[in-house]
Amino acid sequence: MKLADLTAGYVEKVDASTPLAEAARWMVSRGVGSLLITREGRVKGIFTEHDLTRAAAHRVDLDEATVGDWMSDYPHVATPDWTIERAADVMVEYDIRHLPLVDDDGNIAGIVSIKDVLWALRGPTVT
Repeated sequence: MKLADLTAGYVEKVDASTPLAEAARWMVSRGVGSLLITREGRVKGIFTEHDLTRAAAHRVDLDEATVGDWMSDYPHVATPDWTIERAADVMVEYDIRHLPLVDDDGNIAGIVSIKDVLWALRGPTVT
């Protein structure tokens, strides 16, 4: 199975200037654990639940601090033709839970989470 099989291609994106509180509300309303920050259609950064937790632990003002202050710049990315196993290896090696997908031209093609990868590796379940 390839990563392209796990994503519909749509990715939640925000601007780096988005306040953390707004990003948190967006993530909750969309049921996602990460948001991509883009510039001209390219991945500039990723903001995750982990980043939000770090910011809260530092007691920053969530209405004043921005996604750009806490995001991970230029995250690891994969291509849609990667295997699930390769993605799992990269996610474990770099301790990441979200892996943006980019096509051969660097355009955003989707995102997979560790939950997506585990679901795919587990295979069908018997109930």
